[in-house]
Amino acid sequence: MRILVTGAAGYIGCALVRALGEADVLATDQTSVPFRHSLVGNIAYPQFARSLITAEVDVVFHLAALVSGGAEQNFELGMKVNLDATRDLLEACRRAGHCPRFVFASSIAVYGGALPDPVTDDTAPAPRISYGAQKLICEVLIDDYSRRGYVDGRALRLPTVMVRPGSANTAVSGWASAIIREPLAGRDYVCPVRPDTRMACISVARVVQCLRRMAEVPASALGERRTVLLTGIAVSAQRMYDAVKARAKGKVRFEPDPALQAIMDAAPKATFSARAATLGLPHSTSIDEIVREYEEAALAHHG
Repeated sequence: MRILVTGAAGYIGCALVRALGEADVLATDQTSVPFRHSLVGNIAYPQFARSLITAEVDVVFHLAALVSGGAEQNFELGMKVNLDATRDLLEACRRAGHCPRFVFASSIAVYGGALPDPVTDDTAPAPRISYGAQKLICEVLIDDYSRRGYVDGRALRLPTVMVRPGSANTAVSGWASAIIREPLAGRDYVCPVRPDTRMACISVARVVQCLRRMAEVPASALGERRTVLLTGIAVSAQRMYDAVKARAKGKVRFEPDPALQAIMDAAPKATFSARAATLGLPHSTSIDEIVREYEEAALAHHG
């Protein structure tokens, strides 16, 4: 096996494995994954996490995580999955001794507080939730492991990735997918944020393109700073609904949850990265494009 993908049963993980071609990928998650070469296990257990890195693994895509809401609700589990497991994988790479490429899915949750609009490459991270803090620590570790030659690391700060199919996970931004997915499926949806709430957004197809591109970028093009912010377009909750309203059978009403709204108000509204553009990392251009990609993927998947 040459490529390892953690979190392969997830939304981004499944799309990435399919894009890479199953024959070259070892896919792993804590639940079964529908791929030819797969392992079921929980990377929160150090022995399992460290067993994944063998001499045959040249590239690691580390996507597995306990997402924002879950990490906020369960601090201990968030530390085990998001921080400790990442360090276990990095340690396994160090001990393997062949410096594999290590591509890490970070998040714009590393930003918080009073932010510029848009957030840019020059914006300093200042997480206000545990998930963001855990991701930021992993970025620092990847820089240091890369500096020492243990891995050839690179990380992407992902905006809100849309449109997630199926049931929602514990991400605090899960409403951004639900406000599109549910009405299109004929189900009414109560949106827990104000209509004017904006999020920095990108499609899963663009994220997969960026992950693959980051695995190809020469280390010399990254230098010492191995983390790259992705550009995420600003889209309001109302605009998301408007993008599907004309053909949706389900209705949306807005009932803001004060706690969630406070988190959203402190999150980036848009991101812009000149560095990502220089490295050839694409971004979505509109919410209509994101919705179209979702509908086309759903049609292809379900026939």
